[in-house]
Amino acid sequence: MKITDIKTLAERQPFRPFTVRLNNGIQYRFTQPRDFGAPRDYHVIVHFGESQHVSIDTDSIVELIEE
Repeated sequence: MKITDIKTLAERQPFRPFTVRLNNGIQYRFTQPRDFGAPRDYHVIVHFGESQHVSIDTDSIVELIEE
Protein backbone atom coordinates (compact mmCIF):
# COMPACT_ATOMS: atom_id res chain seq x y z
CA MET A 1 0.00 0.00 0.00
CA LYS A 2 1.35 3.39 -0.91
CA ILE A 3 1.74 5.90 1.87
CA THR A 4 0.57 8.66 -0.48
CA ASP A 5 -2.79 6.85 -0.86
CA ILE A 6 -3.29 6.77 2.90
CA LYS A 7 -2.28 10.40 3.26
CA THR A 8 -4.69 11.45 0.51
CA LEU A 9 -7.62 9.74 2.24
CA ALA A 10 -6.74 11.05 5.69
CA GLU A 11 -6.27 14.64 4.57
CA ARG A 12 -9.11 15.10 2.06
CA GLN A 13 -11.51 17.91 2.73
CA PRO A 14 -14.18 17.44 3.72
CA PHE A 15 -13.19 14.32 5.59
CA ARG A 16 -15.00 11.17 4.43
CA PRO A 17 -14.95 7.87 6.34
CA PHE A 18 -12.62 5.11 5.19
CA THR A 19 -11.48 1.69 6.33
CA VAL A 20 -8.07 0.03 6.29
CA ARG A 21 -7.76 -3.76 6.07
CA LEU A 22 -4.58 -5.35 7.40
CA ASN A 23 -2.76 -8.44 6.17
CA ASN A 24 -4.17 -10.39 9.15
CA GLY A 25 -7.77 -9.55 8.15
CA ILE A 26 -8.45 -6.99 10.87
CA GLN A 27 -10.17 -3.82 9.71
CA TYR A 28 -10.20 -0.36 11.26
CA ARG A 29 -12.80 2.20 10.24
CA PHE A 30 -12.03 5.90 10.50
CA THR A 31 -15.35 7.71 10.73
CA GLN A 32 -14.12 11.17 11.65
CA PRO A 33 -10.82 13.06 11.68
CA ARG A 34 -10.44 12.50 15.45
CA ASP A 35 -10.16 8.75 14.81
CA PHE A 36 -6.94 9.18 12.81
CA GLY A 37 -3.39 10.11 13.76
CA ALA A 38 -0.01 9.89 12.03
CA PRO A 39 3.48 11.35 12.14
CA ARG A 40 4.56 13.42 9.16
CA ASP A 41 6.06 10.46 7.30
CA TYR A 42 2.88 8.31 7.64
CA HIS A 43 4.90 5.11 8.21
CA VAL A 44 2.66 4.41 11.19
CA ILE A 45 -0.94 5.46 11.62
CA VAL A 46 -3.03 5.44 14.78
CA HIS A 47 -6.68 4.50 15.15
CA PHE A 48 -8.24 6.23 18.17
CA GLY A 49 -11.27 4.32 19.46
CA GLU A 50 -13.68 5.12 22.27
CA SER A 51 -11.28 4.12 25.05
CA GLN A 52 -8.22 2.71 23.31
CA HIS A 53 -5.82 3.35 20.47
CA VAL A 54 -4.07 1.05 18.00
CA SER A 55 -0.80 1.78 16.21
CA ILE A 56 -0.78 0.38 12.67
CA ASP A 57 2.36 -0.16 10.60
CA THR A 58 1.40 1.02 7.12
CA ASP A 59 3.36 -1.91 5.62
CA SER A 60 0.66 -4.21 7.04
CA ILE A 61 -2.20 -2.43 5.19
CA VAL A 62 -3.39 -4.43 2.19
CA GLU A 63 -6.54 -2.50 1.29
CA LEU A 64 -8.07 0.95 1.65
CA ILE A 65 -11.84 1.06 1.44
CA GLU A 66 -13.29 4.45 0.61
CA GLU A 67 -16.83 5.40 1.54
